[in-house]
Order: sequence, then C-alpha cells, then structure tokens
Amino acid sequence: MKKIVILFLLACNSLLIAQSSQLRTFPDMEKKLGTHFPIEDYKDKEGKNFDSDYLKGKNTLINLWFINCAPCIKEIPILNELKESVPSANFIAITHDPSDKVNNFLLKRNYTFLQITDAGKQLQSYLMVQRFPMSFILDKEGNIREVTGLINEEKLQIIKKILEK
Repeated sequence: MKKIVILFLLACNSLLIAQSSQLRTFPDMEKKLGTHFPIEDYKDKEGKNFDSDYLKGKNTLINLWFINCAPCIKEIPILNELKESVPSANFIAITHDPSDKVNNFLLKRNYTFLQITDAGKQLQSYLMVQRFPMSFILDKEGNIREVTGLINEEKLQIIKKILEK
C-alpha cells in the first residue's frame, strides 16, 4: 500500500512540474530559473555595459542566436510577430557574432529586437550555451522565469500570455 501511495504522489508531483514548465526544453538550464539574468555583463552599441537595473519594470524575452543558425533564422518572423503583439515587453537578441556581420545580416533580414553582438565570452561563461536558438523569458525583476528552444507557432500564444502579465 505504501508503494502505491508513493507512486501516486510522484505521479502528481510530475504532473504539477509539467504544468508549470510548459516551455522548458533544456533541463541543464533549470538551475538558472529564478536567478538574475546578468545584463550588466553585456555591452550596448556604444561599448558600455548595461546597467544592472536595465531589465527591471518589464517582462523580457532574450533570444540567443547566430547568423549561420538555420533554426534561428527560421524563428525570426515569429519573434518579430511576438514583439509586435506585446509592445509592453523588452525584446533582446544576443549573439556571439561580430557587429559588422550582424549588421550585414540585418540588411537582408528584418529582425526587430535590440541586438547585442560580440557576446561569445559572456554566453560561454554564464550560460555555457551549446544549443541555438535558446530563449529566456524574464520577469519584471530581470529574473529568468522560463527557458525554451526554438519558438514556433505552438509556443507563440503561451509566451505571449507570459509576457503580457
């Protein structure tokens, strides 16, 4: 009887976890959930580090990508649509690619996010990113709330609801 109760409790726990983490596709990134995203480690277009409070006050979607990543390029129209539908949120794209290559890429493709380039060192030191694309949804305090991979039409409505809160 004890085994049945324990199995039932484990099953219930698994269901609750699954319901609260619909978007998380990278289990190794779960330790980052609830932690501050270190925007202050990244540089703006003028080469100055962002203020640590830059992300406070708005929900934020941060997309990690690079110009030769086919899945990254595939999701750009969906990301642009998401940005247009939730104007109250921050939308930031971070790449290890140099700014000149990103600027040339953007001449051919419309990607409307704020672009942070030349960020390879930061991506590897804090996140150890090995998969692209990867997106983080941050709460209004700048803490990581969700981690997900490729954003497609199926995830779009879920992410939109999270960002609108």
